[in-house]
Amino acid sequence: MRIEEVSKKFSISSPTIRYYEQEGLLGPIKRINGVRDFSSHDLERLDFILCTKKCGMPLKQIHHFIDIYEQGDETIPERLAILREQLVKTKSALDELTQSMDYLQNKIKTVEKLAASHPTN
Repeated sequence: MRIEEVSKKFSISSPTIRYYEQEGLLGPIKRINGVRDFSSHDLERLDFILCTKKCGMPLKQIHHFIDIYEQGDETIPERLAILREQLVKTKSALDELTQSMDYLQNKIKTVEKLAASHPTN
């Protein structure tokens, strides 16, 4: 799959994909006549990068995870610890966002009631 297709599939820019490759998070990506040709393995790796990034994992930690993943099965306990720690952090962030959303929904209801009792014009 070419970089333009990958960019569209994951809704990220081509320069971002190139950056991930340059930083060693992806690849090296196989090239055909100088054009990147992403394999299913590359796409799975990119999906992992984007998912963990959305969950708040810093790129440095994602890079570390990928490095130890490539070292083999002896790193499974460390990988599990990293993923579990990130899950706890993500759940905490979600709880905070849920509280903020609840607050905003209540505030909206209050302001809507005010707007209904004070019609303009």
